Order: sequence, then structure tokens, then C-alpha cells
Amino acid sequence: MPKTILLVEDEYAALEMLTLLLGQAGYRVVEAADGQEALARMAETRPDAVVTDYWMPRMDGLELCRRMEADERWRDIPVVMMSASVFDGPRPRQVVAFLTKPLLFDGLMEALGKLLGPA
Repeated sequence: MPKTILLVEDEYAALEMLTLLLGQAGYRVVEAADGQEALARMAETRPDAVVTDYWMPRMDGLELCRRMEADERWRDIPVVMMSASVFDGPRPRQVVAFLTKPLLFDGLMEALGKLLGPA
């Protein structure tokens, strides 16, 4: 069974492109447009990892990580965070990789491979 990635991205074009590429790489992808939607998706299906944007409307990636940390069902799910801006604050415990946009897909695949092994 393929590993499940919860992809959280508010830019539709980026969400669709990453969904396509991750799917072609062998992952099952569940999409969310922001942190609130991501929490709803996690209640439906537990992902093996979360790939999230940092800056998003309604609930950003940092708050998503805080909510994941507060819930025992999700606190051990690893997170790969992406942002076009520099992240200089303390990282939430779940954030195992921080990738700068524009995103190099090879960097994302390398981070996921280290976390989850082959798709």
C-alpha cells in the first residue's frame, strides 16, 4: 500500500502540480488548501507525513503544527514545511525539513525518502 502524504498548499497551481508529481512518484496524496482543511483531512485519514506551506490564509503551517502537537493522534506525524520566505523562528518539533520556494521537487523527494523510505 502506498504511503499517504497530506499536501497543504493554498496556491491551486502549486497544489495540483505537486499532487501530480507525488502521485507519479508512487505516493497517495490527500489535498488541503489551508491548515483548517488539513485538520479535517487528518480526522478522515491519518497521513504518513504532511507537506505544508508556511504562509496560508485561515490557518498557517505553524499553527497547523501547534494543533498537531496538541493532539496525540497526530503529534508523531512528520512535517515538511515549505515557504518562499526565510523561516527564522523556532521550529515545531514535527518539522523535520524546511524547504525554500521555489521548490525543487528533487529536494522534496529526498526529504520524503529519508522520512518514509521508498514510495
